[in-house]
Amino acid sequence: MSIDRTLSELVSRMPQSGIRKVFDAANSYDDLADLSIGEPDFATPEPVATAVADALGSGISSYTETVGRSSLRAALSEKLSAENDIDVAPDSELIVTPGAMGALFAAVQVLCDPGEEVMIPEPYWPNYRGHVASTGARVVPVPTDDNFIPDPADLKTAMSEDTVAMILNTPGNPTGAVIPPDRLEALTAVTADQDIWLIADETYEDLVYDDAIHHSLASQDHAFDRTVTIHSFSKSYAMTGWRIGYASAPSRVINAMRVLQEHTVSSVAEPAQVAAIAAVENRHVVTDIHEEFAVRRDLILDRLRTIDGIDPGSPKGAFYVFADISDKNPDSRAFVERLMADVGVAAVPGAVFGDAGEGHVRFSYATDRTTIETALDRIERLCS
Repeated sequence: MSIDRTLSELVSRMPQSGIRKVFDAANSYDDLADLSIGEPDFATPEPVATAVADALGSGISSYTETVGRSSLRAALSEKLSAENDIDVAPDSELIVTPGAMGALFAAVQVLCDPGEEVMIPEPYWPNYRGHVASTGARVVPVPTDDNFIPDPADLKTAMSEDTVAMILNTPGNPTGAVIPPDRLEALTAVTADQDIWLIADETYEDLVYDDAIHHSLASQDHAFDRTVTIHSFSKSYAMTGWRIGYASAPSRVINAMRVLQEHTVSSVAEPAQVAAIAAVENRHVVTDIHEEFAVRRDLILDRLRTIDGIDPGSPKGAFYVFADISDKNPDSRAFVERLMADVGVAAVPGAVFGDAGEGHVRFSYATDRTTIETALDRIERLCS
């Protein structure tokens, strides 16, 4: 006799990401020029691969402290101080996590309770909604301007007595927006009156272009005491598959994240931590990756600007173009479906990034130049 057992409410609150749906659909097509997934196409940098190979040869494959190897945390503390102007105690204010995803999920879990609210400027990466929903809290979208930058006045309007946190992603996915330092300061000031937690997702910190400057939110006066800052090795170092990131925050937050991680993943795989140490010790590899992304950015922007009815804007960071395609089709999902079915190009509909993303399409230039050129030739053909 079979018994009908329902799944938990948690599962129903966390729908599949719209980005992943595009990825899955793309697998059914041949000869696809894929501009959908934000994964660098570079191999792991040679100094990193060599360090891990040498370490594995000497038997490095054990459990580590839940918060990560002390040598890695010391190296990360030095990097944060030198490059982000964030001073942290490596033994109590840092945790190594399974990717930035692990850090974000843990941060939301330890800061939010059911019925509370988390503000997120929209458009936003859809996984934020899943993370917040997993706690029983609610996402409150905050409008952004034509450059996808939130305004302090809109933030103040969105706040309520139930607001406990805000997630800020700069440089941003999907928009490529980089929030200027003066605007970050103004946004932080608005949240200070209510002592709201700030979750700063700085995954794309090394990928800024033109005159843009990345500024860490926690480096502002008094901001560190209520900020969790998230970093990743995935994008800057082309290390997505290594699944390693880290977070810095006040010690009571890091300790809570440690307990959560202890009961979920235990610790990050030691070979990945060896890879992270080598990456931090060889920061120069980021320069080559950044330079290539800058070339690809110019390539895709120059080509999109010549296509009638598509406005790519001027993204200053990450490796995405969030193009306005509303003159061609206000339904971004329908436009993306036509791209795949009619000309063999994969992209992500803006609607998956929140209601404010409708009428846009996210194109990733994390792939090689040939694929970008092929995709743009096909998009041009579709739109002619």
